[in-house]
Amino acid sequence: MTLMASIPLPAGGQSARTFSMRADNDAFDFWMAPWNRPDEEYTSGVHLAYDGGEVPWWARRIASGLQFCTALSISCRTSHVEIGQDIYTPLVPQTGGAATIERPNAGWLYASQSAQWLTTDRSDAFSITLGVTGPPSLARFTQHLAHNVAPAFNRPTDWSRQVAFEPGVIARFEHAARFGSPADAPLGIDIVPRAGVSLGNVLTAADAGARVRFGWRMSHPWLPPARDIGFDVLFGASARAVARDLFLDGNTLQDGPRVGHEALVESGEVGFELHVRGLALGYRAVADSRAYRGGPRWHPWGSMTGSVTVWK
Repeated sequence: MTLMASIPLPAGGQSARTFSMRADNDAFDFWMAPWNRPDEEYTSGVHLAYDGGEVPWWARRIASGLQFCTALSISCRTSHVEIGQDIYTPLVPQTGGAATIERPNAGWLYASQSAQWLTTDRSDAFSITLGVTGPPSLARFTQHLAHNVAPAFNRPTDWSRQVAFEPGVIARFEHAARFGSPADAPLGIDIVPRAGVSLGNVLTAADAGARVRFGWRMSHPWLPPARDIGFDVLFGASARAVARDLFLDGNTLQDGPRVGHEALVESGEVGFELHVRGLALGYRAVADSRAYRGGPRWHPWGSMTGSVTVWK
């Protein structure tokens, strides 16, 4: 309660600053017994983000017609900065002949900067992501560190076969829209479709999907929060058409382990979010369809999020 009381309610002209963390892991499949949860495919992701402030210098000319986002904004511009690490592992330990048909271990350590153009009913964002794969991604170190916490529930890992070092870049554009109840309705429901395209040596793909949300004093999907207490429940589905996935197709300019990718990957999700003033906590259960020939038909994983918003 002390932390909640220390966060002031926003004044109309104040701009929002949001700090958030998202942790993805198949160990968060809480509907399964701990010893039955998967430890494979997209097995871990940790993402730290900051939303607020001026758009990046490279986007200011495009966004010159919009003001900074405040607590009462209905049309504004802002930035998103994120650092993160993603880890991918094979379906079985890499021993014997089975390893030749399983995906290689892979890590992705990155930093991303986005420019966002926001209104009450649409969001447009362009982002540039730079990162590294291979040993510099620290994926092996991170997984071994995590597995040492609860060794009884974790299978052994072997990182002798992994995607090698490669600098990576991804340019992405995403558009989203909102249809539904007025943003200030006590009880609300909305539909948020989105579509995006990613280009780069790490990922080249196009994707589209939609979320349905309903709840009490729901947070807006992208504008700064301005409610005291509320919650929302969400359901979503999406599909991604893949042209290149470095974590499956291997390094760009050198030989190495690779298994190829499926042209279409589908995902489904269900989740919720609770928010009190500037604090928010959420959880999503996600299932992804087969990403490569020989991979599991579906891979479930969980995502836990937390954020705090302050106004200045």
